[in-house]
Amino acid sequence: MTRRAVASVSLAVLLVLGGCTGFLSGPVSFAASQATVSDDALEETGYQHNSTKAMNVSRTFEGAGQSKEVKVTNWISEYHQRVGLPGVGDQKVAVFATFASPKVEILGKSFNPLEKYDDRQLAQQFTSQLDSVRGIEQVDSQNRTMLGKTTRVSKFKGSVTTAMGIEFDAYLHVTKVEHEGDFVVAIGVYPQKLPGQDQKVYRLIRGVQHGE
Repeated sequence: MTRRAVASVSLAVLLVLGGCTGFLSGPVSFAASQATVSDDALEETGYQHNSTKAMNVSRTFEGAGQSKEVKVTNWISEYHQRVGLPGVGDQKVAVFATFASPKVEILGKSFNPLEKYDDRQLAQQFTSQLDSVRGIEQVDSQNRTMLGKTTRVSKFKGSVTTAMGIEFDAYLHVTKVEHEGDFVVAIGVYPQKLPGQDQKVYRLIRGVQHGE
């Protein structure tokens, strides 16, 4: 579950230049700032930092008989909470992840498809690369605060199967804001039977840090 969840986020950000068309002149590179969760939020929720990694994406575009390489640096952070599951003991099945992706703005136009993705599309991108998540359906939506901005947090339900073959019903929360030239997405996944977890996810969202 954990490794595959992170892999789905990694695959989602590979779409960052999917809509880029035309020829770009001059050296082109874009880098996001890291999006992490504050120590206070982690302490209050019982989540632990697992990893923060850069994902470098390079694409070559051609036009007018020339080619240009565009380099993009995204940042992915992942956090876990160990949860006791009957018959299998503690497992890292509660996951919170953030990723930051630059706007990739040229001549006033953004070529990052995340700009147009709504929460359902983000949830679909997060789960489409996973065989272990099925039946995604939205069940709620609330306004919360992330990075000082009011943002809609959408809640979905679905069926999750972990890498160990353990299946359970899960909730998935997702939201996105634009902050200091980057798109910052936060995603939380946890078992439906785990009490109070939605409030922990909202606290983690409020504790997201990015940029200066």
